[in-house]
Amino acid sequence: MNIRKKVFLGCTVVAFILLLAGVAIVFEMQRIRSSVELVVSENIKSMNAAHNMQRLFYSQNMILLDYESIKNDSVLNVYTSDCKAAYTEAQNRITVKGEREILDSLNICYSEYMSIANNIVKLVKADRKNLYLQYLNELNKRYAKVSNLIDRLFLLNQKAVESNSLLMNDNYYRMIMPAIIAILTCIVLIFLLNYFIYIYFISPMVKIAKGINAFNETRVPYNIDVETKDEISALNGEIKKLTELTKKYEKEN
Repeated sequence: MNIRKKVFLGCTVVAFILLLAGVAIVFEMQRIRSSVELVVSENIKSMNAAHNMQRLFYSQNMILLDYESIKNDSVLNVYTSDCKAAYTEAQNRITVKGEREILDSLNICYSEYMSIANNIVKLVKADRKNLYLQYLNELNKRYAKVSNLIDRLFLLNQKAVESNSLLMNDNYYRMIMPAIIAILTCIVLIFLLNYFIYIYFISPMVKIAKGINAFNETRVPYNIDVETKDEISALNGEIKKLTELTKKYEKEN
C-alpha cells in the first residue's frame, strides 16, 4: 500500500468516525428533546387546568356563600358550567400515574358539593333561612375536600414537571457522551495516525537522509534498509543504486 493510500485511509477512518458520532448526537438530542418537551408541555397544561379549576371553584363557592344577597342564577350557572369544562379539560390531559384516581374522587366530591349547593339555592328561594344556614357548614366541608383534591392534582403535575426536568438534566449527560466518545476516539486516532506516519514515512526518510549524508561526507557504503514496501522503499532502492554507480564512477576516474 502506497503512502497516498495510507494517508487517505487514515483520514477516511477519522472522518467516518466523526460522521457517525455527529449523527448519533443529533439523533439522540432530537429524540430526547422531543419526548421530554412533549411530556413537560402536557404536565404544564394539566397544572394550568387545575389552577383554572381551583379559581373557578373558589368563585362559585363565594357566590353560593353569598347567594342569599346575590340570588343570581345566571352567574352561578356560568361558574358551574366553567367548573365542569375545566374538569373535562383536566380529564383530557391525564399524563401522570395517579391523576385519574384523583379526578375520579374529585368528580364524586364535586357531585356531593353540587347536591348541597342545589339545596341551598332551593332553600334561599323558599326563604327558609335557618335550614339554609345549616347547609352552609356542610357546603364548606365539601368545598374543603374538593379544593384539597384540586391542590393534589396540581402538585402531582408539578412534581412530574420537576421529575422530567431532572430527567432532562440526566439525559444531557447521555447526550454529550457520544461527543465525548467521538473526541476521545479522534484523539486516539490522531495519535495512531501520527505514529504510523512516523513509522512508515518520517523514520525511513530520516534514515535515508542520514545515510546520504554519511555517504557524501565519508563515502561509507549506503546500507540503509527500508521495509515499508511502498514508494519510500522504492526510493531507497534507487538511492542505493545511485550511490553504487557514484562509487563505481569515482573508482574508474
